[in-house]
Amino acid sequence: MSVIQNIFAGFLMLSILWIINPSMSYAQYYDDSEMLEDPLVKPQIWKLLKERPQDEYLWARYFGKDLFDITPEEYQMYEVLKSDLMNSDKSYQEEVEKAKMERQMAQQTFSQSDYDQWTKNISLNFGQIEVYFTERFHAMGSEYVSYYELYPNEDYNLTKWVDEHEARLKELEELKAINEGNY
Repeated sequence: MSVIQNIFAGFLMLSILWIINPSMSYAQYYDDSEMLEDPLVKPQIWKLLKERPQDEYLWARYFGKDLFDITPEEYQMYEVLKSDLMNSDKSYQEEVEKAKMERQMAQQTFSQSDYDQWTKNISLNFGQIEVYFTERFHAMGSEYVSYYELYPNEDYNLTKWVDEHEARLKELEELKAINEGNY
């Protein structure tokens, strides 16, 4: 075989390998700073993954096989893509931050005097007031729905919200007292 034939044969082998396993090239040349848009070109599944990046069933559909069966290169791509999608998902990030804050606040117990102090400046202390309401409503056997769940655009007066929920708490306390025979 001549040198030219050897070079051609090597080039041919590399081309065939690249055609047979293109997913390897995605994982090897993926740039973390630049989010690839749908690298496996499955737009319908990709759209769903952008909405629910933690859905393992969708990832399995995206790769066309069970996640336990993906190659190491595909797993690397899966990890990077999932991480990027989760970081770009604003609602997911807000959910994580909210959960952290709730855990921190749940470790504290608030008294009526704390609440009275916070209501002197509702806009400044609203986060603490919401945690207090969550605790109190739970203690009364009810559920408190946060202001931001109902009014994500913050288009309802905070003071009115606090007054209404304070009144609702008093109603619940009265109902509890009646049910316990303490009226």
